[in-house]
Amino acid sequence: MKNLDFVHFDESSLPSNADFSQQLEWAKQRVSALEQYRLARATAENSLEFQRVLELVPLLLHLNHPDLPAYVEYAPSGVAQFELSPYQQHYLAEHYLLPILNSAKYQPSFDGLYLMGSTGSITQTSLSDLDLWVCHSQRLNRIEIAQLEIKFERLKNWVNQFGVEINFYLMHQDYFRRNMKTGVGSENCGSAQHFILLDEFYRSAIRLNGKRLLWLHFDEQGKDYRQQVETAVRAKQLDLNEWIDFGDLSSLSIDEYFGASLWQLYKGINAPYKSAIKILLLESYAQTYPKTNLIAKKFKQRLLTENGENYHFDPYLAMLEQVTDYLTERQEFERLNRLRYCFYLKSQEGNAFSGWRKKQLANLIQDWGWSQKDLNLLTSRKAWKIKQAIAQQNMLTEQLLLSYRHLINFARKFHIDPSIIASDTDILMRKLYSIFEILPGKVALINPHISANLAEQAVTFIEVKEGSAMKSGWYMINQSPKSPYDSSSRHIQYYRHLNHLIAWAYFNGIITPNTVIHLVSQSVELNKLRQFITDLRLSFPQQAPLISEQDLHHPNEIRNLTVVVNLTQDPTAKKNKKIPTKISQSDLFNFDYSQQNLIGSVSLIYRNVWNEIHTQHFEGNDSLLKALKLISNKIYRSSAPPQSVSVLCYSEKLKEELQLLISALVNRCISVQTSTVFQKQQMNTLFQQGENWGKIFQSKQPLQDFSERYFPREIDQFASEGFLQFFFEDNLDQSFNVYILNEQNKIEQYHYCLGSKEEKIKTVNRFFTEQKLANWESFHYPQFYQLLNYRTHIEIVPFQSQKHQEYQKNALVD
Repeated sequence: MKNLDFVHFDESSLPSNADFSQQLEWAKQRVSALEQYRLARATAENSLEFQRVLELVPLLLHLNHPDLPAYVEYAPSGVAQFELSPYQQHYLAEHYLLPILNSAKYQPSFDGLYLMGSTGSITQTSLSDLDLWVCHSQRLNRIEIAQLEIKFERLKNWVNQFGVEINFYLMHQDYFRRNMKTGVGSENCGSAQHFILLDEFYRSAIRLNGKRLLWLHFDEQGKDYRQQVETAVRAKQLDLNEWIDFGDLSSLSIDEYFGASLWQLYKGINAPYKSAIKILLLESYAQTYPKTNLIAKKFKQRLLTENGENYHFDPYLAMLEQVTDYLTERQEFERLNRLRYCFYLKSQEGNAFSGWRKKQLANLIQDWGWSQKDLNLLTSRKAWKIKQAIAQQNMLTEQLLLSYRHLINFARKFHIDPSIIASDTDILMRKLYSIFEILPGKVALINPHISANLAEQAVTFIEVKEGSAMKSGWYMINQSPKSPYDSSSRHIQYYRHLNHLIAWAYFNGIITPNTVIHLVSQSVELNKLRQFITDLRLSFPQQAPLISEQDLHHPNEIRNLTVVVNLTQDPTAKKNKKIPTKISQSDLFNFDYSQQNLIGSVSLIYRNVWNEIHTQHFEGNDSLLKALKLISNKIYRSSAPPQSVSVLCYSEKLKEELQLLISALVNRCISVQTSTVFQKQQMNTLFQQGENWGKIFQSKQPLQDFSERYFPREIDQFASEGFLQFFFEDNLDQSFNVYILNEQNKIEQYHYCLGSKEEKIKTVNRFFTEQKLANWESFHYPQFYQLLNYRTHIEIVPFQSQKHQEYQKNALVD
């Protein structure tokens, strides 16, 4: 089998007196050899289905025909300089479709098709997806882009049949060079990173078909790249129509690091090990600014100066080398060891390959000096239970956030104005807030990508009362009470309240229908606890739906709600207590101790639209009233009602009656808040004199009587406690109004402000970042919105979002 440890170039050397054309041809040979080497590494030991996908996806983008898979009528197609491989030719001949290749005489829509990322690297596994850049320079209209999106979706579905995942990125070279931004999405970094993304693309690109990348072939020899290109074009030594040109990396700005770090934290939610490596790379880049030597530049230097022999040209090994040097220089050996853990686990996701990958990984492990115990722990990842999973989660979170902290400090040091646009910041921050922010009563979820199965055979819940040597509250042990003590596998979790502990165990998949439940408690009976766990499983979906971008634009409204009555305190179970045979809603609010009280405890478990899970627990005579008040505060006016609401009652007596009465109260509370009848009610927001932000938003007119101020009621639908929110409203005289809600929903407003809103936002962000110096792990950054005034209504959208930009364009036309 061919040696895939290093790329093997043609032995012919470049003459010292070679002219421009000879240099370019020599570079083509070198780059072609690198691409073939990477393709060979990508397909080595991979399935025939994977190889089929690599061959046919380019063909299906080149030919859009009814007899071929993923056909979409009138969808753009055609790849410039398309070269038919023997496999593709055989496929067309086998399906009697070769004539359509010769009859296709139209202008190609695409310039080239390039894979990027981990494909062909040491970290490529059976779970690795394919990231394909569909490069184009031809302008596509909205209809063509819509057709192409359908085509991409059909191709994805077709590829999935072969057990392969693929992502398509439509990349316009002119738009990219001019740094024109798209919105952030689950797989699209939007404005979060630009040249950092280009660095990754250039260091990992594999051409599947089409034109070549100019930058990779062009040795600017330390001179200005753009000037060199223009000189070659004027001298007619270079025809840009034959190349793809995304530009060089010289314009990398410090302003990009903040958005790029947010993006890596965001990607860390679904790919924690990969993101831990990439955010450390960002940190290493930042610490060498402004003399940052990007990996793509190192690769090209080796490639075009005859120093590429015996070099791996592996983008992930290069990242490992770069970050290893950085951490070694700083003598941060604990972080270095964690980096190596992440690198090893990234390379072992899914079914890892053997062959050259296994050999290189074994060499790395030997260099690292790992013990067999270390290796055994990591290789047993599929068998990890809660103790190992929590340890890994804590390690990953600390690793990610420590790099983020260093990058934030870097941003402060250089007074960076982030290049990421406000709407992208809002989306990323809200997602990061929902994952990383630690709040009282919030259920901490273990990243499912760490371990797929945390289910325990048996767990024991233990109640500790006040006055004990241990902290009062509830404990969970992942063993039965009589199991022999084993410190290596035993784990204890603690929360103050039982509902919080049960929710943590349930939503993390620790307790399942097959788990044996044990209990040590004086206030809760085992049969009630088991019934509660069963009821929770039947009434509250364990798996959360995917969060849409629209969900993150809105307040964190409740999506699923469970109300638990009298589980830990049940007045109806007291002996010698006279219980009425008939009750009404008024009986639920008897606070006089001389009267019969029927509610002893109320617990809440709810999931909001950001997929956060929260718990609350109330005990005492007023527990129901407190619970209803909290529900009322968490249900936003004019919002959609929760998708599911359950009231679970565990009273020994009057169980059904209490459940019906409380269900009616909860549903009424929700309907009052969500009913359109109440849209015109006065909002709950508190007014305060405009002073905190007056230095930034200086009004053109003096402040008037505060009580008479106009306030757009639509803002109430977006008010989110815990976030600082800015709402801009344009005036006819080119000035603007701004309404500011602080974290407690107190409002300031400034009218007829002058200046650039974009500059005001940068000033606010700088001020906020400085103020939050001590709390660097917080993700409740300012949120910015724009009021769009239509003739019949006002709509609120994220500032600089696509809808905001379209509104501005239409306003200019009108």
